[in-house]
Amino acid sequence: MEKLKAVLGTKYPIIVGPMAWISTAPLVAAVANAGALGVLGVGFAPNNVVLDQIQHTKLPTDKPFAINVTISRQAESNLERVTEIAINNKIQFIYADNFEGLDKNLTQKWFSKWHRNGIKVITKVSTAEEAAIADQCDADVIIAKGWEGGGHMTKVGTMALLPTVVDATKKAVVVASGGIADGRGYAAARMLGASGIEMGTAFLPVLEGDFHSNAKKAVLSATTENLVMTGYSTGAPCWQIQNNLSERLNTIERENSPVQAASKVANLASGSIRVAAQEGDTQNKGAVMPGQVVTLVTKEKSVAQTLEDVYNQGIKILKSAANLDELQ
Repeated sequence: MEKLKAVLGTKYPIIVGPMAWISTAPLVAAVANAGALGVLGVGFAPNNVVLDQIQHTKLPTDKPFAINVTISRQAESNLERVTEIAINNKIQFIYADNFEGLDKNLTQKWFSKWHRNGIKVITKVSTAEEAAIADQCDADVIIAKGWEGGGHMTKVGTMALLPTVVDATKKAVVVASGGIADGRGYAAARMLGASGIEMGTAFLPVLEGDFHSNAKKAVLSATTENLVMTGYSTGAPCWQIQNNLSERLNTIERENSPVQAASKVANLASGSIRVAAQEGDTQNKGAVMPGQVVTLVTKEKSVAQTLEDVYNQGIKILKSAANLDELQ
């Protein structure tokens, strides 16, 4: 825990992960000021948007935050572009997503470049093999993301994945992600060997978030049973709150070959996160994508209160773990 806080420079050993059209300046600045590490979900946004988000994050906080990229050979031009912005704007962390597995040569190239420029590297993995590569390439923080998590789905649940990532990691600090929304998840992650946690779903309805009220209501009223998988044919499936859009997507995948479905799904789903998050259409053209832990997210709270509640509950559980009767 202390090692992660030292690496991040934060009060809490918690990262609030990047969420497209949600992890914008107001949320990231609030997370930083409250004592955790926020990540701007800039992805493939154009330069003016990335710069605007960085500037608007820096205005209310002098605390560190990260920006995200996708590490992929197909996205190297974007890596070059965002890296230049990060260097010029003295960003302290780059958060490297990957959706196709880590190539060691590519990973080494970019991790080394970021480190040479004084940028710490956080990377997300979904297998022990990816963790070993990231560790060998000197990642500072490795996030093990399980199947339960929001956004793009992985193949293995957090409880099964996390210990294997911990075992495969010799130098980096390991963080657990997927299915964590309160102190019980924090305590479980620590017991499985993680130094801290990444959260996303719990921060969808926070007071400071730039997330449409309709989308917040959808999250607060949803349960795990309301989630469906969409986009399996594309190779990057996601959890999504069931609505008219998800039904159309699922119909396409049932009635077409995988190749045909992938193209049709990509076209129909394009822009759907923005439509829900910014315009508030959560039924017909928009997609709200929490993780399976959404059942536990029932109240709209501030970022600071959310972080405090999770951490304090988690520490209390860990302190009482020697006497399991106290946990009942």
